[in-house]
Amino acid sequence: MSVIKSTVHAFVGFITTDSEDAQYEKFEAEDDEKSVITSLQLVEQLFPDQALMLCNRSHPKLLYVSQNSKDVLGIASAEFCSLSVFDFFKLVHPEDINGLKQCFNFINQAEPYDPLTHRFVLHYRFLTTSGKFVPIRDEKLAIKSENGKYIYFTLFRKLNQEHKFFNVRLDIDQYSKGVLIKIYSYNPRQRAQQITPRQNDIVRLIIRGLSNQEIADQLNLSINTIKNHKRVLFKRTNVKSSIELATYARDKAVSETL
Repeated sequence: MSVIKSTVHAFVGFITTDSEDAQYEKFEAEDDEKSVITSLQLVEQLFPDQALMLCNRSHPKLLYVSQNSKDVLGIASAEFCSLSVFDFFKLVHPEDINGLKQCFNFINQAEPYDPLTHRFVLHYRFLTTSGKFVPIRDEKLAIKSENGKYIYFTLFRKLNQEHKFFNVRLDIDQYSKGVLIKIYSYNPRQRAQQITPRQNDIVRLIIRGLSNQEIADQLNLSINTIKNHKRVLFKRTNVKSSIELATYARDKAVSETL
């Protein structure tokens, strides 16, 4: 617990009350188009399985999305460049929009940050051309140009089935002695009505390893009622089994202690 507390206290000092423009006043964004394009093309070669998008907030005069965005996210480069912020959020899962906005607000509060040592990694669901929402990893980072200025961009990666998605999350990573480590995880507020007291009782017993019948006996409910509650819980937490639900509940309990 002392390690958790020290990490939290260290991060509290990282959050500031500066305006959103303070980041780019302190760490000036590169405005030379040739320098930006050359640098981004190099990054593309290093991350061929990830779609790259230049931050249009820090580089408002230049639009750039890597050609592989069609393969990664199902959206062609030209179409991606034309998306407004409103259009982009229309492709985010409706249940993730509020949480994602909270994460962006949290990032803004954390500015200014050293873009070479800190990375912000968002996890949420995105609509592909297949008509299905898939979990993606949205990483905000920057590199330094040959002119000594900063190039801010995003790397998008579609997560495979091995990466379980529970809720929108923001991870903050920092380089320390050459190693990138996670220094904080921000979990947006979920709707208060998401889990009822009865469902919470069921989750508690699932964590203890009880079967549906044992849970029904403990709570004086029918086994069908337990199964119905579990179906609702699976849907609300985006899991497919009691084991995944127990893992989600444990992870969330730990995050709420931070």
